Amino acid sequence: MISDHADPLADIGSKEAGGQNIYVYNLARFLAREGIFVDIFTRWDRKNKKEVVKRNHHLRIFRVKAGPKKYFPRDDFLNILPEFTNNIQKKIEKENIKYDLVHTNYWYSGIAGLELIKKLQIPLIHVYHSIGKIRLETLRNFIFQENELDFYEKRILSEKEIAKNSSAVISTSPVEKTLIDKAFGLNGRQNIKVIPIGVNLDIFKPFDRNSCRKKIKQDLDSDIILYVGRLEWRKGIGTLLYSMKDVLKKFPKAKLLIIGGGKTKSEKDIEATELERQQKIINELGLGESVEYLGPISQKELPQYYGAADLCVVPSYYEPFGIVPLESMACGTPVVASKTGGLKYTVLPGKTGELSAVRDHDDLAKKIIQVLGKGKVFYSKNCVKRTRQLFSWQNIAKSYVSFFEELRRPDEDSNVGTF
Repeated sequence: MISDHADPLADIGSKEAGGQNIYVYNLARFLAREGIFVDIFTRWDRKNKKEVVKRNHHLRIFRVKAGPKKYFPRDDFLNILPEFTNNIQKKIEKENIKYDLVHTNYWYSGIAGLELIKKLQIPLIHVYHSIGKIRLETLRNFIFQENELDFYEKRILSEKEIAKNSSAVISTSPVEKTLIDKAFGLNGRQNIKVIPIGVNLDIFKPFDRNSCRKKIKQDLDSDIILYVGRLEWRKGIGTLLYSMKDVLKKFPKAKLLIIGGGKTKSEKDIEATELERQQKIINELGLGESVEYLGPISQKELPQYYGAADLCVVPSYYEPFGIVPLESMACGTPVVASKTGGLKYTVLPGKTGELSAVRDHDDLAKKIIQVLGKGKVFYSKNCVKRTRQLFSWQNIAKSYVSFFEELRRPDEDSNVGTF
């Protein structure tokens, strides 16, 4: 597996560490449980991180030198991609492992994968995580600088090449499958397999609401609205903040808890401008007492916050899939999400929450009020049922294994398990 900028062991919620990191780590971990030997190659982004981490007999993470061993902007990754690809190739040759297939995540990894399989002569499976053409359309609608156009033109061409030259593309929802087919003009010619992203049901499960509130030190009688994710403009936190003014008119005890953000000074410096923008909105609307920033919270602690919340809001302007809704629903907490991308697949209106118009704080407020009015209990059973039926990592890993077997060349033995 290749996950260029997204170290699977990174602190989730920090700058550029989110859904892809969770996906890669959990997919690899559950594939390992199925007896698959997995190596993950990712960029070595900190000096104090180990080069090789062996999680168990079946799973290893290789950190590959590419650029400085510190934070490096994702959008500049093309500059170090040749070094990244070359050092992966060197590591493979040094380890002398004969892999059965390559699984790439995001377009930089896809470019690296296409180069690697020229020598490896094995199937390549790609997961986009986001599609440049769709993201460009989103940026043009909301915030766009002309100097970004050259970058997106390169990205769109590369993603089209990946689509046409991969052995298969994994789509995380039926919605994304249609988008991929249309965006790259495939007309059904490419092998696109729908396998959703999962949630770890060993960690994310229902907990008693009041017990959770006591643990996280929140009032028992508040109406708690939860946001979990990166502190970026495109995640729609500004829209959520503006919606709170109307929500508070109907539910004066409502409180918004915001989880996410970097731990290191460099990460906090990068987020400073966006946080300043959000703080201006809070001051403008007089929301000071109703909004609390909690910083990054570990995956193991998150279920307590989902359990304490009355609903979780995912107000993104573009979201290819979204893991947060799955985590929330697995804990029995309904979700109000933007009607975009994979969120249209994961959240069932009237059953597991509601969908709101993108970047429309009036509609978002309306949907939040609607869910709070019906109450958490109204949605909880459907939330848990849907995640268990469709989004269990155990079942998703089995689907991947079956699909891998279809692609793997059966006429050659593999020494992938001989670490």
